[in-house]
Amino acid sequence: MRQNVSSKHRKELAYKIGKALKQETRALPIDMQKILADDLVTAFFSRLEVLSQVKNCQTNADLTIHVSNETIEVAQGRPRLI
Repeated sequence: MRQNVSSKHRKELAYKIGKALKQETRALPIDMQKILADDLVTAFFSRLEVLSQVKNCQTNADLTIHVSNETIEVAQGRPRLI
C-alpha cells in the first residue's frame, strides 16, 4: 500500500518539520536544514507504509517486510524491528 503524496503536500510537511525543529538544527546551513526536513518526511511515509502493511496482516500470519534499511518481522501477530 503505497501512499501517493503530492509534491505540494510533501513540501508543506517538510516546511512544518523544519519550523518545528528550527532551534535544534540552527547550527546547520539552511540547505542542509531543508534536506534534513525532506529526509524526515520520507522516513515518516516509509514507516507509515510499513505499519499499514503490518496492520493488514492476518493476526497469526508470519511475515517479514524489508523497507529501505529496516526489516520488520511479524510473528504471531506481533511486529518486531530487526
